[in-house]
Amino acid sequence: MHWSDFDIWKFLAGLGIFMYGMFLLEEAIKQLSGKAFKIFIRKSTTGRIRSIFTGLFSTAVLQSSSAVTLMTLTFVGAGMISMQNAIGVVMGTNLGTTATSWLVATIGFKINIEGLFLPLIGLGGLGLIFLSKSPRYNGISRLLVGLGFLFMGLEYMKLSVEGFTSSFDLASIPHYGMLFYVLIAIVMTSVMQSSSATIAIILTALHTGLITFSEGAAMVIGANIGTTTTVMLGALGGIAIKKQVALSHLIFNIFTGVVAFLSLPLLTKLILYLLSEDNNAVLGVTLFHTIFNLLGVLLFLPFIGILVKLLQSVYPEKRNETTQFISNATPDLPEAALVAVRNETMHVFKVTLDLIGLVYHLNQSKTKDERWFFSDLLFNTKKDKTPIDLFNNILSVNKSIIVFASKIPVNDLEELERRELTHYNHMVITLSQVAKTVISIGPEIDEIESSENPTVSQLMKLICDTTNSNLVVLHKIAESSVEKQTLEVYNNQIKQDYKMVVEKIAETIEKKLIQEKDISLLLMVNGIATQTIRQLFRTLEKLV
Repeated sequence: MHWSDFDIWKFLAGLGIFMYGMFLLEEAIKQLSGKAFKIFIRKSTTGRIRSIFTGLFSTAVLQSSSAVTLMTLTFVGAGMISMQNAIGVVMGTNLGTTATSWLVATIGFKINIEGLFLPLIGLGGLGLIFLSKSPRYNGISRLLVGLGFLFMGLEYMKLSVEGFTSSFDLASIPHYGMLFYVLIAIVMTSVMQSSSATIAIILTALHTGLITFSEGAAMVIGANIGTTTTVMLGALGGIAIKKQVALSHLIFNIFTGVVAFLSLPLLTKLILYLLSEDNNAVLGVTLFHTIFNLLGVLLFLPFIGILVKLLQSVYPEKRNETTQFISNATPDLPEAALVAVRNETMHVFKVTLDLIGLVYHLNQSKTKDERWFFSDLLFNTKKDKTPIDLFNNILSVNKSIIVFASKIPVNDLEELERRELTHYNHMVITLSQVAKTVISIGPEIDEIESSENPTVSQLMKLICDTTNSNLVVLHKIAESSVEKQTLEVYNNQIKQDYKMVVEKIAETIEKKLIQEKDISLLLMVNGIATQTIRQLFRTLEKLV
């Protein structure tokens, strides 16, 4: 055994080319699938089983479990995917990673690789030069080059150790135990940030006889655990639910790894029995990789609910963040970013309703069912929170929304989505204007309520009652989609309420039951209430 026979530079070149091929392959598939692929992930995660298959399919296509999991984290942060379904996607990605193993095992070591990667790189490279103006053909060319580099890198890694392994004696090295090989693979995957690259190295070592089947199987377990570091890094600084999903990935992979490690002797016998030929070690480890991931999914699936409770206790959701959605989304995924803007804006809308309720003292006179405490959801608002606190929070969040929205690449959105984003920007400005108007009327309301005139008190109660009923209507519209005919009914009701209050005030003027000062205050308070209700109504009307 001579270490000089091991061509380290050829090995590193092969590893680099392989990883670059994986990168090109991932980027090409993203380019070709585009928005449709992201919509597929979003719409196919409505249940645990569907989420698992979505994770499996997406990872098999993209050839990157980290890319799918990080995309899932973004969707979770934007409020597009629930935590339970996100855990399902994570479980599915583990199964999807086996696609790379099967690609390498069935093609990489079975055919003349040079005869495969040269045409792929040649055709793909020419396509990138001469067909670059067409996004579709550019993506196809990039895909071909990526596949070519993947197989080229695999060939270089294989050639780099062939001279070394021809004189290599497994009996000459000490046996450190299976756990040693698990740890080595964890470190390799954590450093390279790619389980596919680690598995390619493992299969190359197996093919050339550098390691035994059992050692290769142990290293595959380690690669599975090591891939969690990418997701854990992606969740750093995120909201609790993103950390929960990332931790679920770690727990699931460790659980699967422990089960596979404890079952290693039994699974080894089973696979060697199924693949009795000695030269099937590569295929055997690939089959082992698939079986233990499938076993992990089947064993773990019934306990997702328990896991969710555990994760929520480790990372409880906090309500003191200024923003809940946009701070945990990225503009680089326009569809997810748009949903984050929508959710954030609608939360601010509800908090604006709460601000009106506080300024008009509605929460003090209504039962719990008639109140709205949306600010509890967004700003950790307590019942003794002051209107000025809500006002400052509304302005702060609105500013953050506008800044975030300005970073979204609008060219990647459909025309309808661009109009929707523009409307949310206008809606945010309207909400700020409404908040400023409402907060300014506070002293006048306090002055009216301090009046000892019972007629003034009755009229103020009437204004509060109509305002309350209108806010309840706005809440219903914001919470669920309604027909345009229904909106027209609500709009007419707002006009009738305003007219009715004005007529009541006019009656008291004729009877000389209130002073001139109280008249102007009541008309002002009623007018501002109606004006703000109409402004809020119009912002929702444009969304229908």
